[in-house]
Amino acid sequence: MPEEKDLTSRRCTISQLKTHEMCDSILEQLEKAISLKEDGLILESDAVINLLSLEVEKIRVQFDEPKEKTENLNFDKSTLPRRGQLLAENDMVILRTISDEDYEDYMKVSYECAIMKSAFKEDAFKKDLWESFLFDTAANFSIFDKVTGEYVGYCGIKNLSAENWELVIELLKKYRHRGYGYHALVVMLNALTELTGKTTYRSRVDSDNYASQNLMKKLGAKSNGISEMFIHGEDLRKFQEENKDLIDDKLRKLAKEFHVAPIDLIGHVLEFRIDWKSTDL
Repeated sequence: MPEEKDLTSRRCTISQLKTHEMCDSILEQLEKAISLKEDGLILESDAVINLLSLEVEKIRVQFDEPKEKTENLNFDKSTLPRRGQLLAENDMVILRTISDEDYEDYMKVSYECAIMKSAFKEDAFKKDLWESFLFDTAANFSIFDKVTGEYVGYCGIKNLSAENWELVIELLKKYRHRGYGYHALVVMLNALTELTGKTTYRSRVDSDNYASQNLMKKLGAKSNGISEMFIHGEDLRKFQEENKDLIDDKLRKLAKEFHVAPIDLIGHVLEFRIDWKSTDL
C-alpha cells in the first residue's frame, strides 16, 4: 500500500501548501541574495532583491484581488485618527493607529505569522513589509493590553478603496485564544462604523483555520461563498487533485455550510460577510 500521508500535521497547512506553490522561486532568489551579500557582492545581491520585490508584488496584487469593485476610491482617511492616536478602547484592549514606534512589534508579529521566515533576514524585505502597513489605502491599528500596556498584535482594514472593507488581524502567539482578537475586532468595528457610517465588512479565512472561523461566527459573520487565493486555472485544478486526500469530515461539513463541493475548499479561502451593528462587550 502507498505510504499514508500525515493528515494530522497537514490538516493545518492547506493554506501553507498553496502558498508554497507560489513562493518556491522567491525563497530561491532570497537565498541567492543572502549568499551574494555574504560574499561581498552587494550590487549583485541588490539586483536579486529587486527581482524578489517584483515577485512579492505580483503575489500581493493577486492577494488583493484587483478586479474587486472600488466604490470608495475617494474615501477621506482624515476621518480616522492620525498615526499614533487612539481609535478606541474597552476594559481589555486599547487600539491605536499604527505609528513609527510600532515597527519592532509589527515585525515580531509578522515573523511569528509568516511562512517564509527566512525573508526577514533581508532589510529590504522588512522595509517593503513595513511600508505596506503604512499604505494610504490601508488602516492598521496596534492592539495593546489595557492593563499591562503590552503589545498584543494588530487589526485593521486591508484596502479602504474596496467596496466591502476586508478585516485583517494578527496576534502574537502568547495572546491567541484568550479573547483579545474578539475584543479588538468589536472595538474596531464599533469605532469605524461610528466614524465612517460603514456597516458591511468582509473577511477571508482559510478552510483549515477553525479558530478564525469561530471568531467570525462569534462576530455574527455569515458564510458568503469562497474565493481564489494565489492559484488559478489549471494550476488550481492540479493542486486540488494532488491534495484531495486532505478532505475529511470537518471539511465536508464546512463545504455543506458554504454550499460548495469539498474539493473546492482546497486552494480557496472562505468568504464571510459581516453586517455590523454596534455591540457592547
